[in-house]
Amino acid sequence: MHRWRAYDLVFFDCDSTLTRIEGIDELARLKGLFDEVQRLTAAAMDGEVHLSSVYDRRLELLRPTRADIRAIERLYRASVVPDARELIAALHHLKRQVFIVSGGLAPAVIPFGESLGVPRPHIRAVDVAFNRLAGRWWDYHLDRERFNPDERYLDHDAGPLTETHGKAGIVRQLRAGHTGRALLVGDGISDLMARPAVELVIGFGGVVHRERVAAEADVFIECDSLAPILPLSASPSDCRRCAHAGYGPLLRKGLRLIHEGLVHFRNPAMRERILKAYL
Repeated sequence: MHRWRAYDLVFFDCDSTLTRIEGIDELARLKGLFDEVQRLTAAAMDGEVHLSSVYDRRLELLRPTRADIRAIERLYRASVVPDARELIAALHHLKRQVFIVSGGLAPAVIPFGESLGVPRPHIRAVDVAFNRLAGRWWDYHLDRERFNPDERYLDHDAGPLTETHGKAGIVRQLRAGHTGRALLVGDGISDLMARPAVELVIGFGGVVHRERVAAEADVFIECDSLAPILPLSASPSDCRRCAHAGYGPLLRKGLRLIHEGLVHFRNPAMRERILKAYL
């Protein structure tokens, strides 16, 4: 009998994984500095330079306001990757623990993650400090959350998520309160570098195809959909439960994309095992 073992914890990157955009690049577009910042972002995500060496540089160039970052959150929501929301709902139905670990800015990533159904304690991103006396600091009714929208960037938490190798430590911290096997889904080199902290790394190339991620991830999704994560993370018996709860179309789409060769496996035997498990 061919068995496919389920994963109990599922970690997602945010930018270019759950959403089609890179938040920092969109901030740069707002500021008219897209080309310069995009080159820095691409070099870091492709592993050409360390992420920490460009993180400070980009934010010092952009110096976003709180309103700017709120605009990025809205773009995140408008640019959700196909099947992301349904997948997270299906994983929660199966009692899986879902997390987001991102090098994006927390004021945008956290509310976006919550809008997808990921609980706030399960989301990690880069904290930002603002100058609260910028602009009309006294006029709190300007912002629906009673923050001054003109607050301007001062500094950020230069912690593990601003480093290429930093995700592994954050994933380990989050795993400490949970049992079971874990997988991580992401598009960049920082996601590959988290391999020691999880049992499976799934590269996502549906937004940006990075050659090194495609070559080194245990599984690589080539298509613009996160549907394959459901059969990859759950067991066949789990998925039968999903089908009864209305997630059958998502499961069938994920299996079809695997069968059509749009999901690549470093170990071909893994692909055969999962397809036979669902016969």
